[in-house]
Amino acid sequence: MKNIFQYCKMFCNFDLDYLSIRTHAPGQSAYNPVERSMSTLSQKLAGITLPIDKFGSHLNSQGQVTDLELAMKNFRYAGEALCTFWKRDPIFGKPVIAQYTDQKNSPFDDILFPGSENINESAVPWQWIENHTKICQYSLDIKKCEDSSCCSPKRHEEAAVLLAENDGFLPPVTKRKDGHFLNLLHILEYCDKLKIPGNDAHCPSINADTYERLCCSECDAYFPTLSMVAQHKKIQHPK
Repeated sequence: MKNIFQYCKMFCNFDLDYLSIRTHAPGQSAYNPVERSMSTLSQKLAGITLPIDKFGSHLNSQGQVTDLELAMKNFRYAGEALCTFWKRDPIFGKPVIAQYTDQKNSPFDDILFPGSENINESAVPWQWIENHTKICQYSLDIKKCEDSSCCSPKRHEEAAVLLAENDGFLPPVTKRKDGHFLNLLHILEYCDKLKIPGNDAHCPSINADTYERLCCSECDAYFPTLSMVAQHKKIQHPK
């Protein structure tokens, strides 16, 4: 959930109308042109060994960290060394910018949500997630709600009207009869909405029994994990 929380905070920080995060399914990242172009970064590290104890050992005989400050100092040295290698050569003629970033720094730490007073400051209230997100196995979509006290007016009304065909979200990934997948915007424009499958319905790792368990028994809302289903029922359908 940490990544989801950060994307929610980024969405609010930049006052976006809509944010869609998509990932490749397992085994499919090799077809990602961005990852292929970054393969040269791995090639630069072939045969290079970075010392784990540049400024002294921070581990005991069991491999446990005994000096956190020294551990971070050693880790920073390794990170800065990697940046030095990576920014030497361009990718597709473009310069590579690599900079070590301290893990303690987060650009969205000051983003607070209504109702977050009684939870971990790094978390996002579940009700906000319910009202603004659609979470699937390989995607996360975040939209503005209609509550003016929560979200500012949408900038692009035409896009909002189109997305309203599916409750403000892009439709689920949908497979054609020939096995190929449809363009999500074309689905909203031209397809029979009643025939759009459920979220992750075409995910091969989810069989029918599992899919049924991942849908709320009260309202049929889908979530990618059972813990999210339980949280949804606790908040939306308390008994």
